[in-house]
Amino acid sequence: MRKGEYEKALINDPSTSYWLKEQFEKTAERDPVDALNDAESLVSALRARLKLLAEE
Repeated sequence: MRKGEYEKALINDPSTSYWLKEQFEKTAERDPVDALNDAESLVSALRARLKLLAEE
């Protein structure tokens, strides 16, 4: 699978977390639509968690 320029830049950026770099590697063989849906679900859940923490 070819990597886009933005993905390459993130992978090569020393400030990118190891966790995020690992996710690029793990999702390389997945269906991109499924991976994106999972990522969007994660973002939604983390936003909700942050909102709850901010309300405490």
